[in-house]
Amino acid sequence: MEQHARRRTAAKKSKSILQYEWFRILLFYILPFVVVNLLIFFLATTRPSYELEIADTVDYRTTELTFTITSRMPLKNVTITLDGQPLNLTHAGRRTYKAVVSQNGVLEIHMENFNGMAVTGYEVVEILDKEAPDVISYSVNEGLLTLVLSDTQSGIDYDHLSATTSDGRVIAPVSVNRESETAVFQMDPNGLVVSIPDMSGNEYLPSFSLVQIDESEITSQQIVVE
Repeated sequence: MEQHARRRTAAKKSKSILQYEWFRILLFYILPFVVVNLLIFFLATTRPSYELEIADTVDYRTTELTFTITSRMPLKNVTITLDGQPLNLTHAGRRTYKAVVSQNGVLEIHMENFNGMAVTGYEVVEILDKEAPDVISYSVNEGLLTLVLSDTQSGIDYDHLSATTSDGRVIAPVSVNRESETAVFQMDPNGLVVSIPDMSGNEYLPSFSLVQIDESEITSQQIVVE
């Protein structure tokens, strides 16, 4: 009986020692190996990341963009260009930068981590008004030139509509209707150059002139725009 009890005690001790050895191997060898390799993999494959916000424009001439670095790894290189030209970035907080943009175009953001992993992103700026207004239609009736105008972004600057006559006089519109987007000018038979600005400072300068047309001995006038 005693001998049997001694054998059971020895077996328990042997089992405890074996369990301890496995625990020690797991704690001091296997787990550190796994953690170190995961860390190496993470450091070797982590790509940089960022956030880019393009603000709404107030005057259609400029907008502000905010660039924030969201990755925590040390960066080796960061470049931001607009149509190939570097942007003038100013520091605006922790890992945050701002820039004022005055033209539409394609932003290219290139970032490279210290581990060589890189990312390149593209954003389009297209909210600025760089297009001049347009004349949708025009007509002359009883010596008055009527223009139907259009501007799809900042809008027509009706307060600064004007025209220049053939002898160099600057005249104001006879009437303006903002709802129907029309402007009426006194037509100069020798030609008229109309200045049509928008609220962003873009300007369209069409010239209008009258020509005589003889059809079956009937003389009529036709307006020509250039």
